[in-house]
Amino acid sequence: MKKIFLIAAFFLACAATAQQVEPVRYEVNRWHKEQGCHYQALDEISGILAMETEKTDKDKRHLWNFACLDTTLFETRSDFIPLPDKLKYHDSGSDGRFAAFLFVNDGNKKASDSLDFLVVAFDRKENAYRTFWDKWPERSVPLSVEVVDGTMMLALNNKGGNGALLFYDLSSEEKRSVTPSSSASFVFFQTATFREQHRFVVAVKEFENKRFVSTSFLVYASTGSLQGSYRYANIPNAALGRMGFRFDESGNLIVIGTLERETGRKVKLEGLTENFDKESLGVVWIKCASSSPESRIYLFKDMPEIEYALTASDRVRVREERLRKQKNEKITKGEIAFQFLTPRLTDFADMTVFAVEAFMPYYHTEMRSGHAYYGYYGGYGGYPYTYTVFDGYDFFSEILLAFDRDGNLKWQRSVKFDNELTYDLFPHASEGVCYDELIVASPYRNKLRYTAFDANGLPLMGQQEEKLSPMHGADYVEDEYFAQMAKWYGNRFLIFGSQIIQNSTQPKPRRTVFYLQKVQYE
Repeated sequence: MKKIFLIAAFFLACAATAQQVEPVRYEVNRWHKEQGCHYQALDEISGILAMETEKTDKDKRHLWNFACLDTTLFETRSDFIPLPDKLKYHDSGSDGRFAAFLFVNDGNKKASDSLDFLVVAFDRKENAYRTFWDKWPERSVPLSVEVVDGTMMLALNNKGGNGALLFYDLSSEEKRSVTPSSSASFVFFQTATFREQHRFVVAVKEFENKRFVSTSFLVYASTGSLQGSYRYANIPNAALGRMGFRFDESGNLIVIGTLERETGRKVKLEGLTENFDKESLGVVWIKCASSSPESRIYLFKDMPEIEYALTASDRVRVREERLRKQKNEKITKGEIAFQFLTPRLTDFADMTVFAVEAFMPYYHTEMRSGHAYYGYYGGYGGYPYTYTVFDGYDFFSEILLAFDRDGNLKWQRSVKFDNELTYDLFPHASEGVCYDELIVASPYRNKLRYTAFDANGLPLMGQQEEKLSPMHGADYVEDEYFAQMAKWYGNRFLIFGSQIIQNSTQPKPRRTVFYLQKVQYE
């Protein structure tokens, strides 16, 4: 196994006669816990960090600093753009030339407000920023932003179902609105960008009488023209959940998604895309080569290695139920199920690896005494009552499934990183290919935990741990929030998040920062 190490680079200090050696790490001070800091990679040449500053213009609008960073995380340019305070960052995307940042109204708008969203777009060819704004139909809710060939696609849902896809030319700001034809109510659920194929993919959940019946996959060109439509009907008591997309060598759309337990009850379409409560029983591989997609279903209860991905209590339950089944006794809950975050797909050794993080919400019950009340004979003591307190989400396992080009499951493995409880859902791990190995890594408390697998799914090592180099030698990380890892280019990855750092040798002994840190596999 080639060791993971932190790249070191040389930056010129202010004095021309001196050089200072620092790690490839970029920090900006966080002045408020709700401060926006968002990074968007352009490609392997550069990226843009958009961050809200304390500065305001003459109209009291907060200035956002859009900083262009190169592959050493050196700031090559910095632009301050004023944005109305009522606008909040929502999503971003890029296609190599353009990067588009979407800011939407925070919901406290008035009838007289002239805009619902504003886009800040950077054109690398022209080396310039431009902004434009627009309004959308009443009761619309934005889903996500995708960018291909200079076109930004914005998916809008309506709170009561249905919606529209807006295609904006980032050079001319021309708009095209597309509403998919459907005999049922629908919700745009997931979107994806494919630069090489010059296409957008949209997953649409369809409902009849507010009951989830099917999922359609729509493929659009960058012009907004529909190139393909495929429908996957729900099977009894289960339906397609979170999913990932890719195109095979023949140009066919491949969808790999979770198979969620479906009760058939009526649902509220509002907020459906943010609902991660459903449990997944397995995984579905779908090939969209015709109007009737080919599919293969794999249930977790049939996977021999899945037991290692369970929590300790679930592992005991599964073993007990298997013993009951052998004795022909009644089984209370026979299936194996997980709550999942959105999966990721990685091409590895002529296979597609489906990686998804399992989490579990934790609660505890507290008892309190209520207010005293009075009866016929006078006052009585308070009555006791109980209530449930949410403790956070425990991301306890990452499940890996490798499929060949025909959808056959070649192997299944799991990785445990033992993350602490968090109140927010966000990805804790990342996958990448280094030479002939699949690397799975997760940052935590200024450390990088990682392991590796070969093409047969066999682990090449035990879990390793590497400390991230600080900005200054005496830095000590006191606390950390939202530490994530994302593929950048080649065998390079970015780790980012927020940290509280102590350093008694600095003029400001305690600082709170948003950071980017580059790591490389070798």
